[in-house]
Amino acid sequence: MADQEARIKLAGITNPGLVHRNLSVASLVEHALLRGEGILTSTGAFRVATGKYTGRSPHDKFVVDQASVHGKIWWGNNVPISPEQFNLLYLRLQAYLQGRELFVFDGFAGADPTYRLPIRVIN
Repeated sequence: MADQEARIKLAGITNPGLVHRNLSVASLVEHALLRGEGILTSTGAFRVATGKYTGRSPHDKFVVDQASVHGKIWWGNNVPISPEQFNLLYLRLQAYLQGRELFVFDGFAGADPTYRLPIRVIN
């Protein structure tokens, strides 16, 4: 657990509640069922009710705009934000996560081992 807490602190998250790391699908489903976040269907699939807003808004993708990467980004519908705006949002996130139960997943973005990137998702 100490190693886990140290890794969470690297992300700037201090004083987390219970931290679950790299749980199996079965364990994640069990947690979701216990929390009342969905039900199992007759075929064993996990089902949730998403409400009327079921997708991501295409105008809600924000990218930190810095001179070093500005020309390398396909902006399209992406919205530029300043490093200062990002830092303010990140401070709010850090405060929000204090004392909260967290689920951490360490994995990869991309399938090809040559090009994939290691990622950590913290929910």
